[in-house]
Amino acid sequence: MRKYLIAGFVFLVAYHSIAQSSSQCARSLSQAEVAFEQGRLSDIINLYSNSSSGFTRCLNNGIFSIDEEIRAYKLLTKAYLFQDNEGKAEEMFVKLLKVDKEHQLAPEDPAELYLLKEKFKTEPILRVALRGGMNKSLPQVFPGQNFSTFQGQKRYNENGSDTGLGIGVWIEALAERHLTNGIEVAGGLQYRQTSYDVEGELIVNDLTYVARNSSSMLRFPLIVRYSFNYDRKDEDGNRIGFLPYVFIGGSYDLTLNSRYVDTQRTGGTAYTLPDGSDNLKAEGQAAPSNVSVMGGVGVRMRVGRAKVDFFSIELRYDNSLFNYLDPSNRFAIKDVTFGVGHVEDDLTLNAVSISFGYTKSVYLPRKRKQYR
Repeated sequence: MRKYLIAGFVFLVAYHSIAQSSSQCARSLSQAEVAFEQGRLSDIINLYSNSSSGFTRCLNNGIFSIDEEIRAYKLLTKAYLFQDNEGKAEEMFVKLLKVDKEHQLAPEDPAELYLLKEKFKTEPILRVALRGGMNKSLPQVFPGQNFSTFQGQKRYNENGSDTGLGIGVWIEALAERHLTNGIEVAGGLQYRQTSYDVEGELIVNDLTYVARNSSSMLRFPLIVRYSFNYDRKDEDGNRIGFLPYVFIGGSYDLTLNSRYVDTQRTGGTAYTLPDGSDNLKAEGQAAPSNVSVMGGVGVRMRVGRAKVDFFSIELRYDNSLFNYLDPSNRFAIKDVTFGVGHVEDDLTLNAVSISFGYTKSVYLPRKRKQYR
């Protein structure tokens, strides 16, 4: 019991000390702001130059809150500006931007501060997005390019008892860059798993089979996006936080793996695919690469204290341009063709997906070229 009382006492003392320091720092900042209003610019600069002053210790030791830190660096920027010390004013402004990435000036801020801000690039140099979601494959057979061992029917990803929904997952990382007026470009890497199920009926002996195809791809997407409301502000001068967007793009896709999963025949003599007879990639039956086009819609919401990062929800459609299979190796896996009775059709492996993501803005405050 004694050790808990001691720990509680230490906690209360530490909390009281921190609260007292915070109160003293707030008072120190208020006094500096009063000095600025009274025109005592030298007093403010002397306070900052004196490493032992309360104002400087609060600023350098992280005792100021984020809002107080912004006020302090903005105050110092204005003080140096009005003393015609542009170099130090720029230094303080860069420190301000490191705390408040896209600091928005207030209508009452002096014109000198607006002119100083015009000399700097305050927008992010790029954004890094991480996104993941689920996809539903939509195999589309080329007209007249369906095949079978015996005459019969096929069904892809139907909601019957034997075929699945063709659900897969994917994750991607993108580097994004805003160009102008809400137009952005992005490129990166995506790992995607897809699957599709085929249920076939063969007239001979009233046989049925299910062929479950599962594949994984490494994709290299490149997209162009237009965000609505990107530069709009509300009545209070704050940026709109709800940004719907549309995008189009393309992707180069490498097939990492493609194989049959739980493929079997029923009716007559049951047949299950032997081990080692399921790899379409190894047998050259799956095309090694493909090209896709894509498009979609989504919405991003500004998050975080400074509202410069984003949470996103996106709906996307991917359409492959070329055959998912290599027709020259259509009959490569004999156990599938003659054992199960399944022959692959010529098809494109399209997909619709929904995803959730987070986008982080990366900043490097710097002067524009013409002012360097």
